[in-house]
Amino acid sequence: MDCQENNLKSFLQTNGHVVLQRVDNNYSLRYFTEKEVCQITNGYSILVGKGAFGEVYKGILDDGCPVAVKRYMHGTKKEEFAKEVIVHSQINHKNVVRLLGCCTEENALMIIMEFISNGNLDSILHCSNTDGHVPFPFYKRLDIAIEVAEALWCMHSMYSPVLHGDVKPANILLDEKQSTKISDFGIARLLCANGAQHTKNIIGSIGYVDPAFCENGILTPKSDVYSFGVVLLEIITRKKAVDGTFILAHSFTEAIEKGKTVMNLFDEEINDTENVNFLQDIGKLAVKCLRRDVKVRPEMVEVATSLRMIRKALKEEQESLNQQHTSAPNNSIPSKNIESTAHQFGNLKVFKQKEIKHTTRNYSMMTDRGSRNRHFGKALYDFTADGDDKLSLTAGEDMEIEYEVDGWYYVKKKRPGRDGKIEGLVPVLYVRSPVTCYF
Repeated sequence: MDCQENNLKSFLQTNGHVVLQRVDNNYSLRYFTEKEVCQITNGYSILVGKGAFGEVYKGILDDGCPVAVKRYMHGTKKEEFAKEVIVHSQINHKNVVRLLGCCTEENALMIIMEFISNGNLDSILHCSNTDGHVPFPFYKRLDIAIEVAEALWCMHSMYSPVLHGDVKPANILLDEKQSTKISDFGIARLLCANGAQHTKNIIGSIGYVDPAFCENGILTPKSDVYSFGVVLLEIITRKKAVDGTFILAHSFTEAIEKGKTVMNLFDEEINDTENVNFLQDIGKLAVKCLRRDVKVRPEMVEVATSLRMIRKALKEEQESLNQQHTSAPNNSIPSKNIESTAHQFGNLKVFKQKEIKHTTRNYSMMTDRGSRNRHFGKALYDFTADGDDKLSLTAGEDMEIEYEVDGWYYVKKKRPGRDGKIEGLVPVLYVRSPVTCYF
């Protein structure tokens, strides 16, 4: 071990918790001088983040590897810095930002980590571009939730369990492949064998802090479970944890407990007939994570397992739908020609999905609801056109789905003969899912 490594180990053992004695070079932590960090960051020229702890800069190592340098504010206690280094260095998981090294010089406390290039989950969920929200497909949201859950499960199951303490979208980074990386271990804790720690200071972020911890001051892995439950709700609703007087966890759990619908809380981008049951399953799982009684909250291993089962069911349903697409009749009409084809069947108005959502006030006046199999049997909407005419668009029992192509349904109307018997089917309209309004 060279002089620099001896200095690092001595610093950590002198200034940190007793568990710092477990630090060795198996993790290959590198010691950086302040001069080296200044060169790496080109004089701290690229600021990528800022917070109460200090600032984060982008840097480039000699081998061309990009890094993030977390530079602590002057006055930061060395013991707190040492705790972060030791806690972070214990974790080796693909979905956790990797710690590469640190600088321990006087008034130059810094840690050097791998650089994650694609922002964080908070910016994707809550920041808009010129066209509105950034597109965020359901399957990708589910993947992210599973990766975070599995990383937390790994941390909680270590010999000395690691409590993150600040699980929130802003601390969930995404790399260039949209893979998840949990970051910011500034208030993380290594727990004792019983998996609990008492603290007088409230740690965490507003909207994500476990109410049980606020009451008794006891930190356990279930504190992270609570925070993750809030993150799950943000993922499926795209609503902030706290927005003025609106508290997402309270509003969602209250609706569930009172038997009210939560359909209006789901993000409309993913709230369609294909996803609705899966969204409800995720919502129910989140509510379990948010239970006031810590003892009845699930462990992260249970949460991760449940999410994987939901993803498996979603994948199986999508594969089943794809099989139906490929087995459609040869006379199936490509969706790009669907609107022009629909007009061959008479004076029919072809409604765009945006028009339907607008005129039904985002489907807020549904009078009945069919099963999730997307047959239009009893899907009814009261629908007000732009004029004064009141239209009730219904899918009566005399309608029949012929086949589906790329989300469009080829609808036929049963044709009764003179004796009242059904003689055949008359093409009526092509309808785009999930819009269930047609003539």
